[in-house]
Amino acid sequence: MAKNPLGEKSQYPDRYDPSLLYPIPRWPARSLLDIEKKIRMYGVDHWHAYELSWLDADHRPRVAIAEFFFNSDSEHIVESKSLKLYLNSLYNECYKDEATLIDLLVSDLSRISMSEVKVVLRAVDEMVQQLERRTGRSIDSAQLGKFGDAPDALLLRTGGAAVEDEVLFSDLFRSNCPVTGQPDWASVEVRYTGSRIDEGSLLTYLCSYRQHQGYHEECAERIFRDILLQCQPAELRVGLNFLRRGGIDINVYRSTVPVTSDTVSERLARQ
Repeated sequence: MAKNPLGEKSQYPDRYDPSLLYPIPRWPARSLLDIEKKIRMYGVDHWHAYELSWLDADHRPRVAIAEFFFNSDSEHIVESKSLKLYLNSLYNECYKDEATLIDLLVSDLSRISMSEVKVVLRAVDEMVQQLERRTGRSIDSAQLGKFGDAPDALLLRTGGAAVEDEVLFSDLFRSNCPVTGQPDWASVEVRYTGSRIDEGSLLTYLCSYRQHQGYHEECAERIFRDILLQCQPAELRVGLNFLRRGGIDINVYRSTVPVTSDTVSERLARQ
């Protein structure tokens, strides 16, 4: 396997080069979390890429915002910097229409992730109009407890009457890239049915990730696992919407029921 391009100096390509894509196996992080032994988890990883340009049949430059939907059961995730370099390798290539370009993206990304990938191209104006108005309740003003330098599931507590389809969200999440150490910021949404989750304990738990080093997908799966095992909800869906870095934002959804590309959230204002 080639060396991970993240954190390395990279020259931007001027011709199409699918070999730039770098796969990261999902199983090492999951084996540490014991997810497959303890819980059944469904999910989708929803990426937006804002640095996509190519030439049309008349050699006129085109731009679009690309959306990629990766199944959480795929063998690999795609390292984000490698995706950025790959997409930039398309800027001087000519394609007869968008469908041809989409077919190419689907083929390359499905091959590297070892799972079928859905690709959608959207006009910039179309995306600007799709900023989501969130439902649910922010927990960012809840009573914050003490937390250490590592995620701690024991911080989570339940209490009070059961609730149905409650939605809680926080914009205070921060973790760190395991390769570069750079901060990753995200908004977190927790939708559940079951014993009421104490909001202060949930906020404290989420803040305990501030020194944690983990990929976006690992953070989301750890949060999902910890809430499911510690709070025992009847149903649970966790979404992490990470801020854009390098022209790409990553949105990770994990759930006790199947998740499809039609049920993910739209962009948030911070993205």
